[in-house]
Amino acid sequence: MELPPQLNLLRPLLLLAYSASYIPITILRLISSSPSKLLSWSSFQHAWFGNFWSWFGGVSRESAAATVSPLVRANVHGVVLDIGPGSGEWVYLYAATANKVTKVYGVEPNPEHHAALKRRVEAAGLKGIYEILPVGAQDLGTVGLEKESIDTIVTLQTLCSCPGPQDIIKSLYPYLKKGGMWVVYEHVKTKYQGDFVGYWQREFDFPLLCLPVLTCFLALVNLVWPTFFDGCNITRPTDKWLREAGDWEEISLRAGEGEGPYDTIPHSLGTLIKRR
Repeated sequence: MELPPQLNLLRPLLLLAYSASYIPITILRLISSSPSKLLSWSSFQHAWFGNFWSWFGGVSRESAAATVSPLVRANVHGVVLDIGPGSGEWVYLYAATANKVTKVYGVEPNPEHHAALKRRVEAAGLKGIYEILPVGAQDLGTVGLEKESIDTIVTLQTLCSCPGPQDIIKSLYPYLKKGGMWVVYEHVKTKYQGDFVGYWQREFDFPLLCLPVLTCFLALVNLVWPTFFDGCNITRPTDKWLREAGDWEEISLRAGEGEGPYDTIPHSLGTLIKRR
């Protein structure tokens, strides 16, 4: 039986519960291995999300594979900048395009992901091709990466978590060669701002007490979401920021398949080509 699309509005609550379930195991693991991380919120949050993502990353990959796999395989080529690969859920796609890809730089600042990422790189037969850069996307200059040296930038559900995403997008644009391509699959702010989902997803800038009780409850989603998903923000107009990042020869972005007015975590996907 097909479920009503309105149930998609409850999906964020289910995902928050999944993330919360990894708090106890993270505490226990840190007590036995790195108790000092319990004294730092950022260190604990990275460890918590790393544990959670070791399971949920695979679940997320499976649900998005039918969309992401053809998008990446058809478009990545040359020297690739893979932004925020996490624990490497999508690394296998680069092996499938080995005849077109000569080098991949995986920009992953969270050290909790590195061990799993290395294992997946080796399993995909990409050792020597895929290199992990342990810095944030805003710090690429510190590892010697040259401007206009990248053929393809890939961002797969990562710009929603970057601090200062608009600035990072603008800083990444110069690394693309003329004619280079940006491949995108990202969470974005819903286009249905006049519908109920616009309030469900919305991030309010004024006291919640000023709102009706129901709307107060709904407004909590993106207030707590970044805490449970390592900084992920589901109300960013990332597609708009990408369009404004520089001079594009061609922009081919579209909404996720079947996504509409009941999807609280919608996507934008496709490609942008830098003007030659």
